[in-house]
Amino acid sequence: MLIKILSLGDILSIIALISLPVLPISLVMLMGLYLIIKGITFSLMGNLVSLIDGLAGFYILIAVFGISHWIPTLIVSIFILQKAIPPIFT
Repeated sequence: MLIKILSLGDILSIIALISLPVLPISLVMLMGLYLIIKGITFSLMGNLVSLIDGLAGFYILIAVFGISHWIPTLIVSIFILQKAIPPIFT
């Protein structure tokens, strides 16, 4: 159940990243912080792939300040999506 909730948070962070121009900045920053905290927490537990979640969170925070491009946005979105979708359907 916890994995499904975390997956939902990942999907919401993708939506926040893609909808950055129309969403409140505080909401997008919150989703970036969510990914950073999740990435650090699971990395300390031994899952080093979760460091990429933290990097994705940093990218979202950087994108809030207008430093973004569609290619890294697409890469970050696909990476998070491929991690978030399977737990929802199992």
